[in-house]
Amino acid sequence: MSSLSRFILLGFLASILAGCQTTSLERELSYNQTMLREAEEDRDRLEFQLSTSERQLAETVKELIGIQKQMADLSAKNAALVAKNDLLLSRPTPVTAIIEEVGEPDLGSFAGIDGLTATVEDGSVRITVEQQVLFSSGSADITRRGKEALEKLATVLSTEFTGSDIRVEGHTDSTPVKKTKTRWASNWELSSIRACAVLRALLDAGASTAVKIEAVGYGSQRPVADNTTKQGRGQNRRVEVIVYR
Repeated sequence: MSSLSRFILLGFLASILAGCQTTSLERELSYNQTMLREAEEDRDRLEFQLSTSERQLAETVKELIGIQKQMADLSAKNAALVAKNDLLLSRPTPVTAIIEEVGEPDLGSFAGIDGLTATVEDGSVRITVEQQVLFSSGSADITRRGKEALEKLATVLSTEFTGSDIRVEGHTDSTPVKKTKTRWASNWELSSIRACAVLRALLDAGASTAVKIEAVGYGSQRPVADNTTKQGRGQNRRVEVIVYR
């Protein structure tokens, strides 16, 4: 083989070897890029998991702080109740003995007062006075008969319930105001004025020296009987005096 032929053959082999090396580098580079993408995806996934875990941890810490505050509040309330209970137990006279000593009031003094009935409710005295004794139909002016009854009532209250708080409630039936519509827009106004009139009469007669006194009108909102019957409407038309001991 001539020198020229050998030179050509060597050049051809060199070009083949160069091509093989290029293909191998490209394949390795492609592989490395694939691995890099997978590594970046793994990193992004881990960062997301970390962010989620941190948020859940913050919520858990916040919830724990809230529970700790609730426990502290309950502990404080429990301590206050224990202290109050200890104070009650340390009293020389038990509460039950005080109740027995006070007892229920004697209602015998109210007997005989015109149109009046008295009952005991939770330690207070509820005195019901029939409307027909106190007022004419549709009127808020106390009758002579009513004044006499209230004066007797005031005497009992001033002697046996000195300083007691008084609440006067006015009540009517469900029949709308007609004849005196120009004076009272509704039963509510009429019952309120009647309650005030009765309270004023009792105070003027010296029924109580208490600071807490009040009058309120309920109209037909608190019936004690059936408003569809004449007898029931008569029972609902009333004034009630509550005496708090």
